[in-house]
Amino acid sequence: MGQFFGRQGGKDKKRIDNGYPWLYSENITMDNHFVLHRRQTMSNPRERIQQIDEQLEQLPKGTLTYKNIKGKKQPYIQRTIDGKSVSYYVKLAEREQVLLAFDRRMELLEEKKRLLAYQEKIQEILHRNPYLDVEIGIGYHDFQAFACGQQFYVDKTHFISEWLRRKSEVLLLTRPRRFGKSMLLSTLENFFDPRYSDYPERFEKLHVWKDFVARAYFGKIPVISISFGGCKGKDYEQAIKGIRINFSSLYFSHEDLLASDKLSQEDKERFSAIYRGLSGDATGEGSVLEEAIPTMCQLLYKHYGVKPYILLDEYDTPLLEAYTGGYWDEMIETCRQLFHNIFKENDYYDRAIITGVTRISKNSLFSDLNNVEIATTTSQTYSDCCGFTEEEVMDALKCQNIDEMAQVKALYDGFVFGNRKDIYNPWSICNYMRDRQPCAYWISTSSNKLIGEMIRRHPVQSKYEIERLMRGEKLHKRINECVTFQYLDGDEESLWSLLLAVGYVKAENVVKQNEIIECDLSVTNEEVMGMYRTEIMGMFFNGRTSYEHSTDALLRHDIDMLNYILLDLTYSSMSYFDVANGPKNRTPENFYHGFVLGLIVSLKDRYRIVSNRESGRGRYDIALYPFREEDPAFIMEFKVLDERKEKGLEDTAKHALEQIEERDYEADLIASGIERTRIYKLGFAFEGKEVMVLEETPKFA
Repeated sequence: MGQFFGRQGGKDKKRIDNGYPWLYSENITMDNHFVLHRRQTMSNPRERIQQIDEQLEQLPKGTLTYKNIKGKKQPYIQRTIDGKSVSYYVKLAEREQVLLAFDRRMELLEEKKRLLAYQEKIQEILHRNPYLDVEIGIGYHDFQAFACGQQFYVDKTHFISEWLRRKSEVLLLTRPRRFGKSMLLSTLENFFDPRYSDYPERFEKLHVWKDFVARAYFGKIPVISISFGGCKGKDYEQAIKGIRINFSSLYFSHEDLLASDKLSQEDKERFSAIYRGLSGDATGEGSVLEEAIPTMCQLLYKHYGVKPYILLDEYDTPLLEAYTGGYWDEMIETCRQLFHNIFKENDYYDRAIITGVTRISKNSLFSDLNNVEIATTTSQTYSDCCGFTEEEVMDALKCQNIDEMAQVKALYDGFVFGNRKDIYNPWSICNYMRDRQPCAYWISTSSNKLIGEMIRRHPVQSKYEIERLMRGEKLHKRINECVTFQYLDGDEESLWSLLLAVGYVKAENVVKQNEIIECDLSVTNEEVMGMYRTEIMGMFFNGRTSYEHSTDALLRHDIDMLNYILLDLTYSSMSYFDVANGPKNRTPENFYHGFVLGLIVSLKDRYRIVSNRESGRGRYDIALYPFREEDPAFIMEFKVLDERKEKGLEDTAKHALEQIEERDYEADLIASGIERTRIYKLGFAFEGKEVMVLEETPKFA
C-alpha cells in the first residue's frame, strides 16, 4: 500500500486507506459493482438514492488530474483530506481500474442529481395531493381507511367547498360504477359529522382545510348516511328486506342517542320502536320504513341543535334490480313514498346528496320534489368530483414511480363529464398501479343485467350501430338522460341513454334542450372497447337465435326490424360464392327462396308453410296459411335487382308487391277461407348480400 502511493506514508497512509477502501477490498471490484447495478432496478427514488450514496462511499473521491513527469503525462488523484490537498500517483497497473471508477462516480452523481430533481417535483405534487405516494389498497370506500396516508388517496375535498357554495337543498349526482361516489359521501360524513370532530388531522393536508369557510363546518353537522347498494333481491320482499336492514344499521350506529339528555323519554321510545320494527324478521309495516329517516332527522336535530345532512348512496340499485327482476311497479311505489317522506315532508334535514348511476324520471320518482339539483355526466357542475383527471393520473403515476403514461392513456382515458375531457376511471387506475399490468379491470366488475335486458328488447337495429362504434365511428344521437323505465320498451333513445349513464359511451358536442340532448356518441376507451367485442355483442341474441328474432319481427309487422335482421344474416352467413355464381344481375332467386324458408320454418306449429303453389294467374314464392283465426296470413315474393329496369332495391321490392297484386296470388288463401283483411303481402328484393323488404297491409283492414 505504501509502495502504491509512492512518497506518501505514515499519517497520510492511514488517511489514504480510509478514503479508498474500494481499491483494496477483496469483496468489491469494479466488475462486481457493475453487475450489481445491472441486476437491481430500484422502483423507489429514495431507495435508489440511498443505494447510490452507498456505492459512492466505495468509489474514489476527488478529481483525476495529470502531471508532467519527465516529459510524460502521469495520472494523479487529487482530493482534500482534513483541509489539506493531497494527491496520489496512480500506478500503471491500476490505471484502468481508477479511470473506470471515476467514470462510474460521475455517472452515479448525475443519476443522483436527476433523482433529487425528480424528488423535488414529487414533493411539489404531494404538496397539492399529499397521499399519492402511499401504498394502494383496492375495494375500500370508507374515508377512515385512507385518512392520513393509510391508503393511496386522491384529494377530492374541493367538492365540499363547491357544494357548500351552491346551496342546493337536494343534489342528485349520477356517475358510472366505481367512480368514487361512495368514497365521496364517506369523505363528507367524516368531515361534517360531530362524531369525527376529534380527528381534524384527517383533513389538515387536504384542499378543504385551506377553505376557511368550509373548515368552519368541520364536525358541526350531524350526518345520516345510508346506501341502497346492497338492497337487491330476486323479488320485492327480498329487496325491501335489504332496505330495512340498511335502516336498522343506521339506527344501531346512532344508539348513543338513547343516552342523550336532550331527548325526552317519548323520543327514546320512538327510537326504540322503529329500531325494533326495522330489526324484525318480517317485512314489517310500510310506515316503519317511511318514518325511519324523518324520525332520525328529528332526533338528531334535538340532540345537536342542528339539522342533519342526508347522504343516500346508490339510490337506484333497488329500482334497477326491480326492473330486471319483474317487480318494478311495487318497488317504484315504495321508493316514491320513501323519497316523498324523506325529502319532501321532512322539516328536520338541512341538505341532501343522492348518488346513483342513472337518473330516474322525475315523474317516476321525484314527481313532487321541486328542490332537486341534477348533476349528470353531461352537466358542467361537479365535473371533476368523481373520477381522476389526467393531471391527477399523471401525478399519481409519478408518485408511484411508474413511467407508463402513454399506455395508461391509450387504455383508460376517454370519459367525458360536462366540459371536462380526459377523465379516468379510478378503479382501473388504482388496479393498474398496484398490479403494474394493463388489464380490463373496470369492465370485469360489471354484471350488465340492465344493459342486457335493454338489448334483448331492442335487438338488431342497434347491433349495426354498435358495430359502427366498434369501428371507431361516432353516432349522432338524440337521448334523454332522464330514464322512464315504464316506457323503455320500444324507446329508441333508451339504450343509448343507458350506455351513456353506465360509461360505455361518451358524449361530445352536447346540445341540451330541457331534458333532451343531442350529441355525438363514441366508445369511451380501449378498455371499454374490449367489452363491446365480447359481452355486449353477445347480448344481442343471448340464447335466442337470429331466426327467432326474424319471425318475431314478421309477426309484429316490424319491417324495419326484419330488414335489419335479414341484412345481418346475409352478411354473417352468406358468402359471395353463394349469391354470385352467375352475373351480378342474374343471381338465382331460388337461393334466397331457400334462405327465407329456413328462417320461417320455426312457424310450422302456427302456420302451414307452402312454397311455389299455383294461385290466381301464376305461382307465388311462399305463403303462410294460419291455423288460428286471430293470426295474419302472408304472401311472399322474391326478386333480384335488375339494373336495366330498376334504380335500386326499393324499386325491386315494389315490383315484387305489384306482381303479387297483378297475378292475384292471394286467390288460393281466400279460397281456403282466409279473409282478405288478414292477408299481408311482402316483397323481398336482393342484390348479392343486400336485402330490402316492403310490406303491403290488407286493403280492407
